[in-house]
Amino acid sequence: MPSSLVVFIQGLALGISASAAPGPFQTYLVNQTLLSGWRKSITISFAPLIADIPIVLISVLLLDQVPTSLMDWISAAGGCFILYIAWKSWGQWRRFSHSPLADPEPTTDNQLLNGILMNLLSPGPYAFWALVNGPLLISAINKSWFNGLVFIIGFYGALITGFIAIALIFSYTRKLGQRYVQGLLLISVIILVLFGCLLLGRAVMGIVY
Repeated sequence: MPSSLVVFIQGLALGISASAAPGPFQTYLVNQTLLSGWRKSITISFAPLIADIPIVLISVLLLDQVPTSLMDWISAAGGCFILYIAWKSWGQWRRFSHSPLADPEPTTDNQLLNGILMNLLSPGPYAFWALVNGPLLISAINKSWFNGLVFIIGFYGALITGFIAIALIFSYTRKLGQRYVQGLLLISVIILVLFGCLLLGRAVMGIVY
């Protein structure tokens, strides 16, 4: 089997697993899809293409030189931002409960920008690239730059496709009725709060101790 094909399959498998793993980004995507439908929320799926540029550079090239306290502050900022998104989503949920499902309350936030910030302010992508993707990417580049490009295409192709699939699946649930969607929205808000508190708790423990 050609080495480029092996590298592509590695990227593909990691992209699928990353898109399927529960996290604040996926929860926000589900939340906005339930509110607005997939056509308006699908842009969120492309946020990692932008957000991961500095993440990849920092994780692959500089992470071993960055003090661990910086990651604690990133976690703190990420936790605060996720709680802010949860608070905004709670307001949208309350308005949604008084709006017809066919004509949801329009969202005024820049969904793509929120997705980018959520990625940048979450320690997960940094750790993932530093511990998993980074070494594989460097190994692929050492063989050839083409292999490195193939790995990136495989990973982000699968990642974005997975996010789009999530949006399409949860957009379909809107057909089940307003009460069902309202319940899922409330669950997504609760999960966002839990993720935000988890990140804040980790950051406080790291900073204090």
